[in-house]
Amino acid sequence: MENKQPSKLKSALNYGATLGLILMVLNLLVYVFEMYDSSWLTWLGMLVMIAGIVYGIKLYRDKVKGGFVKYGDALGYGTMVTLFASIITAFVTYVYLDYVDDGFLTYQIEQVEEKLYESGMSDDMIEQQLEIQGMFLKPGPIALMSIVTSTFFGFIVSLIAGAVLKREPENFDDIT
Repeated sequence: MENKQPSKLKSALNYGATLGLILMVLNLLVYVFEMYDSSWLTWLGMLVMIAGIVYGIKLYRDKVKGGFVKYGDALGYGTMVTLFASIITAFVTYVYLDYVDDGFLTYQIEQVEEKLYESGMSDDMIEQQLEIQGMFLKPGPIALMSIVTSTFFGFIVSLIAGAVLKREPENFDDIT
């Protein structure tokens, strides 16, 4: 009986789901406790994502790939983990903002309006700008942009982590 290793996609999906659930809890804390301007929570979320990507690539290398991973595999794996995690957090963000509480959206619009008034724009120009901003400050566009930006951030982290964690076999016989 052969001990079959999980595929790269399945492994990334499983680990991405775990990371996504952790990040989801952090996001919900921000929304529920209305800590929208909390920079320490933003930094904590980024650190959790970085640690999750690095740890995920290391686990993939050591457990799935038998201790060896090429740079491209590590980069792809870290990016896939981030993509799956960001899809989970974006879905929860969408559901929360659209069906539970839109306080974050209201807060963002108020912040934009305040900055526009401080800039000295006329009332007509402010109204136009608020209309434009209002199209993007909805649950759908916010969720979509969070997937794009998180995945890009994860790609950058994976570029660095892949370079650090790559380990290629010295012998041809060690290739799995």
